[in-house]
Amino acid sequence: MIKVAENSKSKLKNLIEQIETYNKIANISQISRRYFALNGFDGVITIIGVLLGNYIVGTTEQNHVIIAGMAVCISLLVSGDWSAYNSESAERAKELKDLEMSTLHDLDGTVISRAQRFATIVLSVVNGLSSGVTAFIPLIPFFFGKLIPINLSYYIGFALAFLILTGIGIFLGRISRRNIFISILKMTVAGVFVILLGYLLTLIE
Repeated sequence: MIKVAENSKSKLKNLIEQIETYNKIANISQISRRYFALNGFDGVITIIGVLLGNYIVGTTEQNHVIIAGMAVCISLLVSGDWSAYNSESAERAKELKDLEMSTLHDLDGTVISRAQRFATIVLSVVNGLSSGVTAFIPLIPFFFGKLIPINLSYYIGFALAFLILTGIGIFLGRISRRNIFISILKMTVAGVFVILLGYLLTLIE
């Protein structure tokens, strides 16, 4: 048992060191932060639009809101994963080819090529999940239709959406070392702007 535990600990340590090496080579953490903020913002703004549309037209069935919202979440998830994987793999393949030409060495199978492949997978997952998850969270109240009235579900959903926008604002403010309040304001104003534009549509007959 002790040997098994030691082997597991050693493998875990080697895995962590390998990931850290890949991160240094491919700059994964910095790009992941950017993808998380960018696509997380896209996801929550998109679901605000979905909730607002259902609210304005008077959708009173929780299931209808869930179906529409989940369809958007799935689309964001697939779009984020697919687009990031294809763009990252193409861009990193080009970088690898350029490096091979400048060094006159075949880098296939080296730690550099493995780092680039690893980065492509990680970034595509982050890209897809960040938008899909942030779009899903405001839908949670609608899964409790037997406990929460539909109007209250809308209000809670909007509140969760703006809470996510606030969290993204805090995140961006901290990593940029800028005024956090201004960063939060920039994010939440976008949500308010979407709602105002949505209500303007009601004036169109």
